Amino acid sequence: MTSTSREIFSLTPPQEMINFMLKYSFFHKQVTQIPASITLTRKIDFDIMQKAFKTEIERNDCLRLRIEKKGKNYRQYFLDSFDYGTVPVKNFSSPEELESFFTADAQKTIKVFKGEDFRVFFYNTSDGRNGIFFNVSHLIMDATAVFIFFNDLLAVYEALETGTELPKPLGSYRETIRRELEYINNAEKVKKDQDFYIDYFAKDNGPIWNGVMGNGPLLEARKKKKNPDLRACGSFDPIHDKAILVRKPVSFEDSKVILDYMAETGVSGELISQLGMRLHVSKINGNTNDTHFLLLSNRRKTVNEKRSGGTMASAMPWRVILPPDLTFAEAIDKIKDVQGDIMRHVNYPFLRWRDDESNMYHYSMTDGTTTMMLSWFPLEKDTMNNWEYEFHSYNLGSYVMPLYSYAMKDPYKDTLRFAYLHRTDTILDADIDSLHDNTIKAMVMGCANPEIKLSEILAEID
Repeated sequence: MTSTSREIFSLTPPQEMINFMLKYSFFHKQVTQIPASITLTRKIDFDIMQKAFKTEIERNDCLRLRIEKKGKNYRQYFLDSFDYGTVPVKNFSSPEELESFFTADAQKTIKVFKGEDFRVFFYNTSDGRNGIFFNVSHLIMDATAVFIFFNDLLAVYEALETGTELPKPLGSYRETIRRELEYINNAEKVKKDQDFYIDYFAKDNGPIWNGVMGNGPLLEARKKKKNPDLRACGSFDPIHDKAILVRKPVSFEDSKVILDYMAETGVSGELISQLGMRLHVSKINGNTNDTHFLLLSNRRKTVNEKRSGGTMASAMPWRVILPPDLTFAEAIDKIKDVQGDIMRHVNYPFLRWRDDESNMYHYSMTDGTTTMMLSWFPLEKDTMNNWEYEFHSYNLGSYVMPLYSYAMKDPYKDTLRFAYLHRTDTILDADIDSLHDNTIKAMVMGCANPEIKLSEILAEID
């Protein structure tokens, strides 16, 4: 297709969700960026890596995606080719200098509606390693797409270095966009998914607000509005959006208990982390057994999608009621069952559900029943083309939600790592410390003894 007859698309539902966050972040537009680096033990020839990156742009179509804003309308299309130019190579004299430089770039807005989709740096560390830093608009890629990008870039580098064939082609994000937009135009499918969510949330009285700062905000809202039965309160603030990123490694001893349980049972770290967090939130919100999280689901199902870049991830509303007489293993099974139900309807646009929920329960635009979103990053030893690597993300400095948490394995240290990007006006450092400590404590207690009851775990956490 020539540049004069290029195919034009509207935004997909996951992109609409990201654009909503961008639109209502009035002063700090970096809130929808993904800044990440991989530091590699293996030495890089940066001349070859420059060539590999140019080849990656040809292979990975989302790197050639452009989004334009015309008034209130948005459109996107793919360039046939794109020359990024020479990637800068940075030399750092200390870990602190590296952290400072990349944090500053993370907080610098990517002007995605003016032709800038991402920024890239190659670098040398003070201890003699090499790395790649990538900062991309979330409208262009989600976290899974970033991992796909790193993996394929290293595979291309290896092929160029050894003179062997390039790895098999990546999937087509263009095809994903077409499929996403076809779904939106299928009224029958959309209605079926909408009905599921309405029924799912309407039962058991509807969800109730709970946050990692305790139920004080809900109690205050009930008092202010003179409604003791109020179940939602303000969760979003587009003005006071200052945020910090807190990284929390988990000890080898605690990690071993959890990772051994995962290996023995096949239960994902996503489910176990979620249960630990839910138990903490339950405890500090009046011992509620009804918790409502958002999970950022990558939604990749087909072979094409699993090898494709682009933004497919969307927030998945995940409400679970966990009676305290359940065992840890039974609670995991219940969360897993709910996950299975939701995944069958995961294409339903989050923004539509947000409107549905507001209409059902008469919420204001800033009210809701959840204050956090969780991601599990599926990092393994082979994630970066089997290269030994150290992965890091960076502080955006601002964020639209009160809290975004993500957890992952460190495959080379055999430990777990958690990170918490939280708004400082809403959540204190002490709240994050408590959330993390109790989450890990609950996970360890349950993984060490899956037959322990939730009530016993709740009694032991603060």
